[in-house]
Amino acid sequence: MAARIMLIVALSACGHGAGTPPPPPPAKDAAVPRDAALVEIPAQPLGLAELSGFAWRKRAGQPAFKAARKAENKDDWATVVARCQESLAADPTHLEAAWLLAVALAKTQQPAQVLAPLVVAGTGDFGKWALASLEQPALQPWLATAQGEAWRKRVDQDRGTYLAGINRGVVVASHGDLYAFDPETSRFLRLTRTYGGVVGALAMRANHRIAYVTHTKSGKLGVGLVNLSTGRTSHAIGITGAALRLAAHPKGVAIRIGSAWSVMDDDGHLKALAPAPKPTEWLDVTGRTARVHRAAPDGVAGDFDDQGLASAVRLSQTSRTLTVPGQIDGSTIAWSPDRAHLAFVAQLDDSCTKPNAMTAAAFVADPSTGHVDEIERAGGGLAIEWVGDRKLAIAGDRGVEMIELGGTLTTVADADGLLSPKRRPRCAPEAAGSDEPDEADVGDEGSDVPSPP
Repeated sequence: MAARIMLIVALSACGHGAGTPPPPPPAKDAAVPRDAALVEIPAQPLGLAELSGFAWRKRAGQPAFKAARKAENKDDWATVVARCQESLAADPTHLEAAWLLAVALAKTQQPAQVLAPLVVAGTGDFGKWALASLEQPALQPWLATAQGEAWRKRVDQDRGTYLAGINRGVVVASHGDLYAFDPETSRFLRLTRTYGGVVGALAMRANHRIAYVTHTKSGKLGVGLVNLSTGRTSHAIGITGAALRLAAHPKGVAIRIGSAWSVMDDDGHLKALAPAPKPTEWLDVTGRTARVHRAAPDGVAGDFDDQGLASAVRLSQTSRTLTVPGQIDGSTIAWSPDRAHLAFVAQLDDSCTKPNAMTAAAFVADPSTGHVDEIERAGGGLAIEWVGDRKLAIAGDRGVEMIELGGTLTTVADADGLLSPKRRPRCAPEAAGSDEPDEADVGDEGSDVPSPP
């Protein structure tokens, strides 16, 4: 891909014929040419085709990249270039190395080489490096060149594509971070960059945001926001307190610490919030335990107890009563987009004394007939989400699967959860995931972008 782009740049820049001599070089004090029409940067698919592609910190290019970061801290930019090139030779998809190489090339006055690694980084993680490239101080002189102008145009053209993808995408979790799986391109767009810190998240579609909570092994909690209107993700801001409650707010996210509520905006500013909100949906996080609570949707009533469980529910539109083995979890009940089906999770066993017991099951009901089909059981909890009129995403013991009602099942490789945490029996631990992130990786958000000079 990098070679193709450099070829296009070279051919576009050579506009004279074989018999026409090239123009004389510009005077030293001449203005930088800004005719971006000479350069064309073709559109590339955004994101990565596999979640495993984002695990470059565990691949062969990481040792050289670490050496590049040490050189960066010493302002030894020539060594940064060499080590990043070494990293990318070992792992061409190391997006951090590609980004740092682009910055280092600009700092070492090699503008003709900036574009190729920047395309790799910016298309692989548009929300991080494509947007950051327009603001990075070291890249400003390059952005004033023909290549830079073409890159700026490419970013502007891709912005709408990226926003559409993250808004229609199914949000999945993988090893402590969130990604949007775009069903139209079958590619993953990265939403959070904590390298293993996310323990829970709350969708706030009405105000076009996702709030996420991180946890480090030192016991600290942090809250960040994914703005689905701008494509920007804020770093998680440390919050004092071992337990948090999050709810939607028009200006960001409402956070309860103890009995006091505050509101946090996209820039991480906290302000006291009064009077206290009365949400119908919220996320509770204590340590590594996260649980979403929401009221049953309209048209569904039941004898819900203080844990939100009911032995049966009644549908007002058809007067049908639904019963299943176990107790229906009201927080999981969801209508399909066309309201032709109802999906939910039921708790099958709350004793937590039987080894390898199937404690939860997911069901789909036909409201017109009251017929209920069981679609999956799990011992470690379940989460469900409609992704179409007849298509469900399910997170269970086998990871994340896409299921067509009455049809095919597709596994989403390397995904281990959905946006909402899995529902488990109250007596069972509700850790966000079975994989403990490495100590050095947890919450390591700030290392992605070199500090401004």
